[in-house]
Amino acid sequence: MNLYLLGPELAMVGLAVLVILLDLAIKNKNVVAAVAGVGLIVPAAWSVALMGQPGSSFSGALVVDSYSIFFKLVFLAGAALVILTSVEYAKRFAPYQGEYYGVILLATAGMMLMASTQELIAIYISLELASISLYVLASFLRDAKSSEAGIKYLLLGAVSSAVLLYGMALLYGATGSTQLSEIAQVIQQ
Repeated sequence: MNLYLLGPELAMVGLAVLVILLDLAIKNKNVVAAVAGVGLIVPAAWSVALMGQPGSSFSGALVVDSYSIFFKLVFLAGAALVILTSVEYAKRFAPYQGEYYGVILLATAGMMLMASTQELIAIYISLELASISLYVLASFLRDAKSSEAGIKYLLLGAVSSAVLLYGMALLYGATGSTQLSEIAQVIQQ
């Protein structure tokens, strides 16, 4: 088991926890946004460092290659843009800015993990990490419209998650594996 390959995702989760804890200790909320934005350099640098070292871990469930690294960097750039453009928006819920940025970072960690997974269960877990974070973001303002949007998104996500799990169960039943490479081999025969 090579945890070095999981480093960018672990760095994102660590950054999310750091931002939330920093929000508790600091009164100036602009510092929290700055730490969230600048802190993205660590997982980005780790992803770039992995560029020349493709490999797999967790019995092939996590595969780091140029494809996954490209998408990790795309997701990190997207998170940086979201954090940068939402500094003024986040002032609408001043006491919860740390949680807001933390949830954005956790959603990004889920997306980054999904880009590297090659196994159905790991894909589902990373998809749920990203989508549950997005459910929270949809209802973050705590007004009537935001709450309605969050509930609708949660219900739609629950139904689509159930359909996805059913499809994965059918794939497992037909192929006898949850590894994408083994499923591809069975389907090609």
